[in-house]
Amino acid sequence: MWGKTQLRVFHRAMSSSPSALYKQASKLLDPKTTVAKVTSQTPLSNENARFINLEKLEYVSPAGKKGVWEIARRTTRPKGSAVDAVIIIPTLKYANGDKKLVFVRQFRPPTGGVCVEFPAGLVDPDDTLEACALRELKEETGYVGVIRKRSGVVWSDPGLSDANCEIVWADVDMEQDENKTPSPHWMDNEVIEVVTVSLSELEKSMEEWSNNGYLIDAKIQTFLIGLCMET
Repeated sequence: MWGKTQLRVFHRAMSSSPSALYKQASKLLDPKTTVAKVTSQTPLSNENARFINLEKLEYVSPAGKKGVWEIARRTTRPKGSAVDAVIIIPTLKYANGDKKLVFVRQFRPPTGGVCVEFPAGLVDPDDTLEACALRELKEETGYVGVIRKRSGVVWSDPGLSDANCEIVWADVDMEQDENKTPSPHWMDNEVIEVVTVSLSELEKSMEEWSNNGYLIDAKIQTFLIGLCMET
């Protein structure tokens, strides 16, 4: 863990050089050295909740029996939108035919740890899914891509929440000048590390990430299961 002196030095560097944060992302997000953590937990009533509401559902089961269910319902879905968010699966394509997948690492307070995920983001009002996907790809990773295909609506955790998303596949041309020196544009308080992995190395990389204390998003594991079923 970083000491107080190290943090003071780093914060001074950040105030004079915004690009330093990008260069330090790997250390800031290393589970062995990160200072990111959950410091308190407080029950939240719905009137104080900004992004989700807790609700009790009464329902009748397919067998005709009455039941009760508790859910977390998103409050951020734009009016008229069918989905809350977009998940991007970016593929870096090189002139020699090589391909790599792009992942991001970031601290996720609900887990208390640093997660490895696909780039993703919430849909803004008046967004198209394509525009949202390309914007989030650029903001989180710095890469500029084109949409190859979309999944249609999928549900993120149907036993807990009404949250849903679309999965978008994006191709990134590594011959394009912007992609040779990608420049992300994070939101306030974000630190994101970009990780690229070839398909053949994904299973090995996931095992190494887990052994090193990173938390694996279920969508990556599901993606790997699909790959393994094809071999």
